[in-house]
Amino acid sequence: MSGDVPPVVRLGHDLVRNFAALPPEKAAEEIATHIKKFWEPRMRRDLVARVRAGEVEDPLLARASQDLLEGDVDREEVREPSGG
Repeated sequence: MSGDVPPVVRLGHDLVRNFAALPPEKAAEEIATHIKKFWEPRMRRDLVARVRAGEVEDPLLARASQDLLEGDVDREEVREPSGG
């Protein structure tokens, strides 16, 4: 079954699990910020297209995708170098 999930959706679900302890609005912002900071533009476009097509059922991932489109990300965090 997991082989049927597109990679960007699977990665998005991983982020949802990582931020699940936060309130939904904060979690969506954190997920969007992470995607903006670490995902390449092609991956971001793919995720947004899949959300728009109704392929993403997780409401938190859909909200994060909307936040990403609207620029509702932590701009300071995006500019910070990763602690890698």
